[in-house]
Amino acid sequence: MEVKPVGYVVDERTIKILPEYLDGLRGIERYSHLWILYIMHLAEEKLLVHPKGDESRPLRGVFSTRSPSRPNRIGLTAVKLLTVEENVLKVEGLDALPGSPVIDIKPYAGVYDLPFGSVLSRKEIERRIREEDLITNYIDLETQLQPNGFDCTLQSVARIKGTGRIDFDNSERQLPEVEEIPFEDEWVFLPRGVYRVRINEVVNLGNDIMAFGRPRSTLIRCGANLLTAVWDAGYRGRSEAGLVVYGDGLWLKRNARILQLVFVKLTDETTPYSGAYQMENLEG
Repeated sequence: MEVKPVGYVVDERTIKILPEYLDGLRGIERYSHLWILYIMHLAEEKLLVHPKGDESRPLRGVFSTRSPSRPNRIGLTAVKLLTVEENVLKVEGLDALPGSPVIDIKPYAGVYDLPFGSVLSRKEIERRIREEDLITNYIDLETQLQPNGFDCTLQSVARIKGTGRIDFDNSERQLPEVEEIPFEDEWVFLPRGVYRVRINEVVNLGNDIMAFGRPRSTLIRCGANLLTAVWDAGYRGRSEAGLVVYGDGLWLKRNARILQLVFVKLTDETTPYSGAYQMENLEG
């Protein structure tokens, strides 16, 4: 089997793709990171090596090390994609010497390539919103996207009335009644107390992602806090949270940004959420 180069490493930040493979780059700008497979052309072919080239350390099998001296001399490195200009990729983090033949390029996909959980970046959140409807019914994507999360906005506020009941298996669960508080000229005043709020946005989590909700720092500085649970993988709905107002009260405007969701990629796909709040509040 013949392995043909598709391009070459120019320097630590540049990869040039051969003209006949230019079509293979179509759409690559959608990804923030790439896997680069290349030939370590200056390395030797060995089966036993000293780890990190340190001859004071005992010989080990090459497959238990990251030595460049390997039977097929194939290297693998993850890079951050900066720009694409025709057949030239500008990257960051390229661990390959100039002149190294590049034999393949693949997008780095968190759902497949990440062995441990991680917090989604702004760019990955935006990609999942645009391509997978991670969040819908938002007001302004650019405003609501944050460096490490997404700001959700206020749809309604309700006063909690009566008492609730919680048991072990939910067979006797009972939620207290609530009374929605109307907005006046788009504002609502909340005296000290505990309320239930609903967000505008519909959250649609895949089976490989969960979320935590935290109050915006401005809300806390105004003497209020949000009480939130976990957004389980597979959940879909327009979520609710508890709002506690301390001090002398709080004014809230309709569509105020009150809650930031932080998304965490799981180590593997899991059984999706199927509880009572699945598909909640989608009629509005």
